[in-house]
Amino acid sequence: MSARTAEDIAEEVLSGLGAGADAPWGVPDPSLIASEPIPPPLVPPNVLPPRWSQWTADAAEGAGAPMAFVACALISAAGAMIGNSRWASPWAPWKEPPAVWCALIGRPSSGKSPAQDQVSALLTRVEAALNVDIEDRRREQKRQATEAEERIKLWQSEVREAAKLGSPAPHLPPGLVMPPPVQRRRVYSTEPTCEKAARLSAANPRGLLLLRDELAGWLASMDRYSNAAGGDRAFWLQSYGGRPWTPDRVKDGDDEIHVPHLLWGILGTIQPDKVSTLLMSGDDDGLSARLIYCWPAPLPPRRPDRVADNDAAFQRLMRLRMLEWSEAPEPRVVPFSPVAAAAIQEWRCGVAVIEAESSGLMLSWVGKLPGLSVRLALVLELLAWTETPEGTPEPAEISERAALAAITFLSEFALPMARRTLGAAALPEAEKDARRLARWLVRRNPLPAIVNSRTLRHMGDGPGISSAERMDAALAELHAAEWVRPAPVRSGGIGRQRKDWHVNPAIGSLAP
Repeated sequence: MSARTAEDIAEEVLSGLGAGADAPWGVPDPSLIASEPIPPPLVPPNVLPPRWSQWTADAAEGAGAPMAFVACALISAAGAMIGNSRWASPWAPWKEPPAVWCALIGRPSSGKSPAQDQVSALLTRVEAALNVDIEDRRREQKRQATEAEERIKLWQSEVREAAKLGSPAPHLPPGLVMPPPVQRRRVYSTEPTCEKAARLSAANPRGLLLLRDELAGWLASMDRYSNAAGGDRAFWLQSYGGRPWTPDRVKDGDDEIHVPHLLWGILGTIQPDKVSTLLMSGDDDGLSARLIYCWPAPLPPRRPDRVADNDAAFQRLMRLRMLEWSEAPEPRVVPFSPVAAAAIQEWRCGVAVIEAESSGLMLSWVGKLPGLSVRLALVLELLAWTETPEGTPEPAEISERAALAAITFLSEFALPMARRTLGAAALPEAEKDARRLARWLVRRNPLPAIVNSRTLRHMGDGPGISSAERMDAALAELHAAEWVRPAPVRSGGIGRQRKDWHVNPAIGSLAP
C-alpha cells in the first residue's frame, strides 16, 4: 500500500485534486478481505489419548464448533484438575506445574462459547461431586465450634478464679481454637478479584481455573482494584509458575494470606479484535506469551449426529482431581523417562533456532515453548492414565509418547496458531480498520456509489469505527488500495468540505 497518510488524503480532498467520478479506476486490492494471512492449523491426530480424542470430537459435534476449541479447553481444564498435586521434571532442578492458559479466539457465532461450555459442564459436575458432604462438614464444624466455645469459657473461668486467688493464670490449652467456617471445595472461578483469588487458593491448595466466557472483561479490568499499578497482572503472572504468594498488606491485619504454591489455569474466549487491543497493547510483561491461542476456521451450521459420553468423561476427569496428594502443600514431582527427557532437550534446541528468527511478542511467546512442552507432557500422560481401568497405578514417569505428543501439539498446532494470532494483532491499526471497512463494503447490496466518513462512523450497522481520526486513516488505506477515492463536495457550495468518497464499482465482483 501507499505510504500516504490520512492527512495527505484530507489535503487532497480539500484542494479539490481528487480524481473525478468518471476517471478510470484501478483494480481494488482483494487482499483486504482475505480471511486471514495465515491459515488455521488443525489439531494433530493422536495427540490426545483415544477415548479423550473421541469425546473431544463428539463434544465439538454437539456444540457445532471446531474440535480445536474443545481440545484446547480440555487440556487447560485437565491441567487445573491436576494442579499442585503433580509437577513435572525432565531433570533436576527444572520443574513445571501443569497450569495451561488458553484463549479461544473467534468472532460471534464461531462456536467458541458452546465449545467451552462442553468442558465447563464437566467442571461443574466435578465441583458438585466434591461437595456432596458439605452439610455433614457444616454440622461437624458446628459441633467443634460449640465444643471450643465451652472449653474457652471454662478456661476463662479458671483464669478469673486464679486472678482472685492471686495464683498464676493457666495457659490456654494447646489446640484450643475456633474451627474455621466450612467452605465449598472449588475447582474454578469466573470473576474473582486478586484478593479473593488468593483466598480461594489458600482454601484450595491444589490450584484452580479462571474460567471466563469473555476474557476481554478480565483483561479490561485487570488493574481496577490496584489503581492501575500493575498489581493484578503481577498476581496472575505469579499464578502461572506456582510460586509462593504472601502479599502482606496492612488492610489484612492479622488475617494474613500465605499461598505456598499459587497456581491458576486460565481458559476463556475472546474476539479477534480484542486480542490486539487488550492482550498485545502496552509493554510486553509476558502475559500474552503465556497463552496458547486457538483461532480455528468457523464451521457452517449443521445439526449434530452424535452425542458425547459426558458421564464417562466426568469420571475420568474426577480421577485427575482425586490424585492422592500426601505431600501437600508440596507437589509430588513426576520425572521424565530418559528417552522422554532426550526428546525435550532436542525440542529445546529446535526452539532456540526459532527464537533466533523471531522478534517482538513472538519472541516472548516462543521462549515459553520448552516449559510448555513439559507441562503438556504431564497433562497428556495423566489423561492417558485416566483411560486405564480403575485401580491402575498412576505413571511413575512421563513417557516418550507423552513428550512427543506434547511437542507435536506445540510445533504443528500451537506455534502456527500463535503466528496467525500475533501476526494479525501486529498489523497497524489503520490497516486493521481498513480491512474491517473493506469487509463491510463488500457485504453491501447494492454497493453504494459514495460513502461519507461521518455517516459511516454513526451508522448502527456500520463498520464499527467511531473515531474520526481512525476512520480517516482507514479510508486513506482503502484509497491507496484502489477501493475508494475522494469526492470533494461542499455542503450548499460553501463551508467545510464533506468527507465523501467514491466507491470503486469493481468491489461488487469481490463479494462472496
